Amino acid sequence: MSYFNKISRWRIPGLVLAAAMTLQACTVFSPPEARLPGKLTVKVFSITPERPALRVTGVYYNPNNYGFTFTGGELDLKLDTFYLGHVKLDTVMTIPAHATFTVPVVVEPDFTKLGNSGINLNDSVLLSFSGTMAGRIGCFSKKINIKYQGKHIMDISF
Repeated sequence: MSYFNKISRWRIPGLVLAAAMTLQACTVFSPPEARLPGKLTVKVFSITPERPALRVTGVYYNPNNYGFTFTGGELDLKLDTFYLGHVKLDTVMTIPAHATFTVPVVVEPDFTKLGNSGINLNDSVLLSFSGTMAGRIGCFSKKINIKYQGKHIMDISF
C-alpha cells in the first residue's frame, strides 16, 4: 500500500466527519417557544428579611429535531409598563428534541414602586420580556435573542 493510500484512508473519514459537524453547526436553530399558561403561578418569597422576590416558572418548547444544552440567559421583565427588573438565568440543563421544559425565573422588583404603579394584579396583566438565551449542541455554542408578550392572570401565593 502506498503512502498516499495510507493517508487517504484516514483523512477522508476525518474530512467527512468534520464536514458533517460543520453542516450541523450551520443548520437553523429555532428558538424555544414560550408556552406560558394563561394563569401564571407567582410565588412571593424572601431571599433575606430585607429582600423579597418573585419566582415564576417559565414553560418553553424545543421545536428542533435535536436536543441541546440550555446554558443560561438574561431577561428584562415588565408587567404592563412597569419594569420588574433584570434576571440572570444560570440554570444548566439538557433539553431533548421536541420537549417541553421549565426554567425557574426569580426577579427582585421594587415592591414599593410596584404597589404604587396602579397595576391591578387581580385582573389580567400584560407580561413581556426580552433578552438572550444561550445553548450548546456538542462543542458549538450559540446565543439567541428571545422576546415574549402575552396577557396573563397572576396567581400570587406567599
